[in-house]
Order: sequence, then C-alpha cells, then structure tokens
Amino acid sequence: MEVKANWVPADEVDSADYYVSEAPDGKKYALVAMHIISKVLPNWTWATFEHQNNPGRCDYTGCHDAYGAVVADVDANEVLDRPYSACAKNDALKAVLGSAGLSPVWEHYCLKGSQTDFVSATGVPTQLGNSVTEAGFADTSSCITCHARAAVNAKGIKTTPAGFVDPPIPALCPNPSGSCSPNGAPDPNWFWTNPGKLDQAAVAMPTDFIWSIARHAIGH
Repeated sequence: MEVKANWVPADEVDSADYYVSEAPDGKKYALVAMHIISKVLPNWTWATFEHQNNPGRCDYTGCHDAYGAVVADVDANEVLDRPYSACAKNDALKAVLGSAGLSPVWEHYCLKGSQTDFVSATGVPTQLGNSVTEAGFADTSSCITCHARAAVNAKGIKTTPAGFVDPPIPALCPNPSGSCSPNGAPDPNWFWTNPGKLDQAAVAMPTDFIWSIARHAIGH
C-alpha cells in the first residue's frame, strides 16, 4: 500500500476540524488531501480523499462514494473552485471509524472517487484527480494511467520524468500550455518500438505503477 498526503500549516485552517501532525521541528501541519493505493488487484486500487472544506474538491468529475457517504454522488459545480456541501457519513461508516478508534475529525474527509481499471465497461477512459495533489491538471488526471507510465530502460534509467503528456497534445489537453495527464489504456509506444509487429522491441520496462522505483532506479 502507498499513501501520498498533502499538508498545510495548521494555523492556516480551523485545525479542530483536521487531522493534525507535529513535525520533528515542532511545527504542526493539517492534512488537506491524500491518495491511497493498494495492490489488491492487478492494476491496483486507487482512491483519493479531500477535506470537505477544500474549494473545488468535486470539480470536473464530481465526487462518488457509494460506500460511506449519505449522498453517494455529487455533481461537479459549473463554476470552478467553489465550496461543496459537507460529505456527511452514513451510520455504517461511522461504526467502522468508531470501532477502529479513529478521531471524529476523519468524518470531515471525503472520498472523491476511485479507480480499478483504465476504462469503463463501455471503453470510456476513467479519470481521477485531486484538487490539491493534481492542482493544475485535475481536469485530465487519471491516477492509474499516469502511474502506468512509470518505467525504466535497459540501463535502469527512468524513461519519463512524470506521467504527463509531453509535449502537450491539443486534442488531449484543454490547456496545451499547462500540464496534462494521459488517461485511458496505456499507449504501447511507451514501452515498445513497432508494437504489435514482428520486429517489435522493448524500450522500457514498467515498474508496476510505482514512480518511486522509476525515479530512484540504479541508472538514475
């Protein structure tokens, strides 16, 4: 399992509503967003959470939580970066949190959505992006597709610095001057020359969705 978290100085928010951690230097920080990924499925399970006070937390894709939220599906606002209603939790999730001995502040964190595959059952690319972690490209973000690009070549050197479409392709990127994430199924050309042909040759080896392996490979 891997957790990626975003923090802000605790004095910038009403810290009573946040999970707060103290750093080694004594400064306190409040958790505002996090990704949790788990290798329980071949393509991993991807989930992203945001504090309910984050403006724009359901932008672009809406928020979807069929397990723990009283309102399972929240539509995206027409105007970006606006507040959303609190993500009230149902009794079943409250019982789970309580039995685990977790603080009530965790009820203020909302599941934006999850991914288990690159496309839906009808072939539509799935998307998932956090307004904090993916700020600037949440409109195209796909956690699973971005991480699928994590790879190294025969010398152990990462083949791309990140999962972005580089250079941006106007047909895929609403804002070609900014960052843009690929979504949908992986492109065979990321890993092969002449993919599907008799003379195809491997040019990159995927690192099982783990960027930290690609970025700290032996040839780095």
